[in-house]
Amino acid sequence: MSEADAPLVEVRDLKIGATVYPPGEKPHEIEIVHGVDFTVERGKVLGLIGESGAGKSTIGLATLAYGRGGVEITGGEVRVNGRDILKTSWRDVRALRGGEVTYVSQSAAASFNPAKKIMDQVVEAAVEHKKFSRKEAEARARALFEKLGLPEPDTIGNRYPHQVSGGQLQRCMTALALCPEPDLVVFDEPTTALDVTTQIDVLMAIKEALR
Repeated sequence: MSEADAPLVEVRDLKIGATVYPPGEKPHEIEIVHGVDFTVERGKVLGLIGESGAGKSTIGLATLAYGRGGVEITGGEVRVNGRDILKTSWRDVRALRGGEVTYVSQSAAASFNPAKKIMDQVVEAAVEHKKFSRKEAEARARALFEKLGLPEPDTIGNRYPHQVSGGQLQRCMTALALCPEPDLVVFDEPTTALDVTTQIDVLMAIKEALR
């Protein structure tokens, strides 16, 4: 099957373990994700539903071949564009992250560098992965700012993260994820840190930007 014919994402029998450190006991491994299977076709949306701690974020991060501290992918396949990314080289994984697959975290405030202007951070992946020139990436970022309903889309990129509201920064992070034109965007509860009204506004803006 060619890359064009393959589903965007195929996860088969995914197993993920974690090291736990119980008081008074030796550290040991437990399985936190057991035999998960799903497929994401191109142009489609898949949502993972579960209670807190069920492993939703952990599974999402596996599509970037990433496990957080103390967490390790122990089995299964994660295919993106037909390639099992768990068996590719570190160089290929680096090319995947921020290029083919991007990620929007729960907290934009914790994800942005406070010492760098928003525009510099939004265009970084698009330029680094040689998808666009700096000028093209900035034009794309401004278009995304406008689509996402950000005020003053032509100049908001000149601000620092602390100079915009939480809802605005979350939209900027969505622009960061969309700027490189990735094949897959992983949204990890991107409105959790926002009030209910702002959550609705941000979700509607994301929906508009993805059209």
